Formats: sequence, structure tokens, C-alpha cells
Amino acid sequence: MPNSDSLQNDEVANTLVKFRSQPHPIPADARVAYKLAQVALVLNAFNKHSATIENLHLFTWSLQTRRSGEMLAAWWSGHRYASTVTQRSDPHLSIALNVGLIRGMVTVSGANSNRITLEQPGILFAQQITADDGLMVAEKNFLHQFNKLSDAAVSRRLARSA
Repeated sequence: MPNSDSLQNDEVANTLVKFRSQPHPIPADARVAYKLAQVALVLNAFNKHSATIENLHLFTWSLQTRRSGEMLAAWWSGHRYASTVTQRSDPHLSIALNVGLIRGMVTVSGANSNRITLEQPGILFAQQITADDGLMVAEKNFLHQFNKLSDAAVSRRLARSA
């Protein structure tokens, strides 16, 4: 007489297993190449191609959705108080920055390693993106409304302590 373990093993052994392809697309903002392009555009918009990590997070976060962009634009223009802004972060930024460091596109500096600077390969990348009228149009138009950015300007506009 077969025991219950052997019946279960036979049942498992005879079970038909089927696999189906169910694509789960990776959102654009989670793709390293796209995030590196965002970083290049944002840092290129800043004075001396350099920004604090906090401001880089803020501006790449603002590029994620229309709503986040509208929020930053409202804070910037003074239509909404930015007191609700303590820190906005982009969860995919750290991976892109690590790749950018390896590729020599960015460097990290500052007393607390809190400043990210776009290096020559990153500047050339940003210039190529900027020169192509069909590439990252929404991102370029959004950043253009802020003119030349600086950490001091962000602090003044958003009433942050420097």
C-alpha cells in the first residue's frame, strides 16, 4: 500500500507546469540610461554644472511626473509655499550616479561629499541631448523655465536654509 508521501510525490511529479511570458516593462525613470540623461540635463542647467545632492534629487524628482513638476514650478514661482518641502528624493538617482561616477561623467565633492559636478563626458552628453530637438523635449522645456540655476537660487526661492 503506497504511503501518503509517495502519493504526494507522484502528484507533484505528474503536474503539468506551464510558463507564460508576461512582460513587465521597466518604467523610463527606472532605466539607468534615461536617469543619466536626466542628471546630465539637470546639472547642465546649474551654475558651473554643479549642484548639491539635495537639489539634484529635487530636480530629478520633479521630472518624474507632471504633478511633481507642477509642484516644483508652483513653489519656485511663489504660488505655493515650499514649507512642505523638506526633501524630495528620487529613488533611482543613486544607481545612475554610481554609473556616472564609473563612467567619469560626474564627480562627488564637498565637505560632506554632498556636491555632484558634471565632468567633461557628462557635459558633452548634455550638449548632445540639448542639440537634438526631438530628444527629451518635455524635460528640456521644464528645466528651461528656471533659467540658470544655482544652489543659492534654490535656497532663496524655496526658503531653505543654506
